[in-house]
Amino acid sequence: MKLGFIGTGKITAAVVQGLCTSGIDGLSIAVSPRNEATSSFLAQHFSNVRRMHSNQQVLDHADIVCIAVRPDQAAHVLSQLRFREDHIVVSFVSFLTCHELVRAVAPARQSCRAIPLPSVIHHTCPIPVFPAIGPVMDLFSTIGQPVTVDNETQLHALWTLTGLISPFYDLLGSLSDWTVSHGVRPDTASQFTADLFQSLAHAARQSDPIAFDALAHHAATPNGMNEQAAHEILASGAHQAYRQACDRLVQRFPILDE
Repeated sequence: MKLGFIGTGKITAAVVQGLCTSGIDGLSIAVSPRNEATSSFLAQHFSNVRRMHSNQQVLDHADIVCIAVRPDQAAHVLSQLRFREDHIVVSFVSFLTCHELVRAVAPARQSCRAIPLPSVIHHTCPIPVFPAIGPVMDLFSTIGQPVTVDNETQLHALWTLTGLISPFYDLLGSLSDWTVSHGVRPDTASQFTADLFQSLAHAARQSDPIAFDALAHHAATPNGMNEQAAHEILASGAHQAYRQACDRLVQRFPILDE
């Protein structure tokens, strides 16, 4: 399998490292020369990764091409490239619509958008894909959990939630700091906080169907700590603050004509 990556930022670095440690046989990866530090690191640490001299060399090497450049650079970068009809193109670019992607990568016949997150480096990450393309879904199944999405509007809604990564870590940091202020060692506080929320997310994934309201109700023992905290946090408007942030984030995506 021959893969190419146009753009070598954090997401490309995570995806490439996830793929190179996934055990896929016959994997060959070409990365573009920018960013020099990241592309050189990948080529030095993995024997099946090559740092090419140009973006076009990446395309010439690859059967599946992943586009991972900044949204404001995407149109210019893609306009400089010559795609083949048999290329499968996967865009990680948040604000580049399917319609724009199809035009930019012509004459390539297959293209899609996907949302890998940095956690793919650990082979644990939901990866929404639209439209679903068999070889792409198979590829992503080696580094995470590919998710079929019905349309592009839904893709943008899911993409919006990825804007909550920093607030999530901020929340964990604040809670960890609170326990430290009550005498817990910093390393114990951070480890417990991370493990606690990971275990809760894992427990939710075991439910079928996943019903967050039911899980919250089950945890809220009458007159218990969870019931008290749930009432206080809901009354404070904290949940609404997250919804309002999402309402504003989703407005950054282009209006679609579906």
